[in-house]
Amino acid sequence: MIMSILDTALFATPVPATLGVGFHNVGSGVLRASNEALVKQVERHYGERCGHLPLDAGNVRVLVVQHTTDIRTQMDYLSRLFGKAITPRTLDELRAENEKLAGSAPLVVPYINVPETETHMRDVLGAQPWGLPGIMTHALKNKANFYQLADEFDLEGFRPPDYAVSALDDVSNAAKDFLARVEELYHQAGIAGIYPMGVMLRAAESDGNYGCCLVYENSLGIEVVPNGDVEHAQHYTCWQNALASSQKHLAATMNTQKEARIVISRYIDFADSPGMSVVIIDGQVESLGWNSQLQKKGSKACIGTSTYLPRNPHLQRMQQQYEEQTAAFFETFLRMTARKCGVDFASIRGVANVDIMIPGELEQKLQRERKQPVANYLAECNPRWTNYTDAIMTVLGANRKAQTINNMRAVIQAGICTFDKYPLPEKVDVGRVRVCLAERDDVLKQDGTRIICRMAKNPMGLIFAGDVQQAEQEVHAVLTKLSALIQVGEKEKS
Repeated sequence: MIMSILDTALFATPVPATLGVGFHNVGSGVLRASNEALVKQVERHYGERCGHLPLDAGNVRVLVVQHTTDIRTQMDYLSRLFGKAITPRTLDELRAENEKLAGSAPLVVPYINVPETETHMRDVLGAQPWGLPGIMTHALKNKANFYQLADEFDLEGFRPPDYAVSALDDVSNAAKDFLARVEELYHQAGIAGIYPMGVMLRAAESDGNYGCCLVYENSLGIEVVPNGDVEHAQHYTCWQNALASSQKHLAATMNTQKEARIVISRYIDFADSPGMSVVIIDGQVESLGWNSQLQKKGSKACIGTSTYLPRNPHLQRMQQQYEEQTAAFFETFLRMTARKCGVDFASIRGVANVDIMIPGELEQKLQRERKQPVANYLAECNPRWTNYTDAIMTVLGANRKAQTINNMRAVIQAGICTFDKYPLPEKVDVGRVRVCLAERDDVLKQDGTRIICRMAKNPMGLIFAGDVQQAEQEVHAVLTKLSALIQVGEKEKS
């Protein structure tokens, strides 16, 4: 009997792997063209997160740049959670261990398989990393290249918003010219003064909103939101100063020797911006459905992800109308990209994600006035694991379930919500929080609800699964109790 692709283990190999390695290369991979300071900042927060582990391997390792107490204690926590030892190793240690075992090449599962990672893993470990081939990742990850591919493929129903590509040094002037064209467009459509003027400026190799600026008009003037962080938003009275400030911010995040292009796109009035992840195995593409991107008010940045829950009847209709279309579009796009890159699609095992924007009322009116066919907009492509899919794999590990598409879908169906930066009370010990949450998780899991710590930082990375609302209430209760104990201790000292 042939096993269904839906029940095939994602990391299955012809010969069971002796060494299975998770590599959370958020710095060297995801932000490969960012400057060193930004890479280190992101690695400090996300470095200990690694749910994409090949748990069926004989020995499970996490590849780290260096050993730290934070990584060691988090891996100890995950080992207890998964019921299997998860051991951090540097690349030199992995190479020595692999040579000692003298088995087949280790199975390496990076967060993103960029060409640099692919080449390095081959050269040092003799391993072909799991995931989309590096040549495809390179084509899809880069925002300028992705939009150019979308223009070239010209697939029905999904297209980039109005955009331009500029060199960093000229982005302020280029954005000013772009806005002039947008203003004329709005005048012709009869919506000038109604549709807010604005641009999204993104370094071509930016990712996770690191290396972007949202610049738009509101009642206070012109607001600049760097890296999707509304808490550090700045206000200006003229476009020239706002754009000059944005250019300066972008320059501070980039390594222009690797990539100096900026994608300038029009600020879009959208009703929602769902993502969709797919799993590719043996020539088949299976959708995990839409997911909700949780956003801070005043920002287009994603601060977390959850099972898609339409906020109103209109979005429910949009999901019914466009969810399957999104999957069909993305599959065709991936197949065309593979063909263009000379990749045999049947050889691919990997995950990928696309984020779209569903036009709001003003944007729908603009499309009608421009006599354009109705279409959703492409925000970006993530040819890698995401906050969402990494969290799903973490839940599967915690529930001791096989890493299959069907089981991933079951986690989504039951409910999952992730937060990259869940704020903790001031002065609370993050290690104590993790211990207390683990104790509550042990009780809640009997009824299928999970609370999982993925980054023991303040703010903390958290996963809620099952009864998401109950999980969040439990976290709130734990934090309230710990905060009260801190206050009591301080009173006793005084």
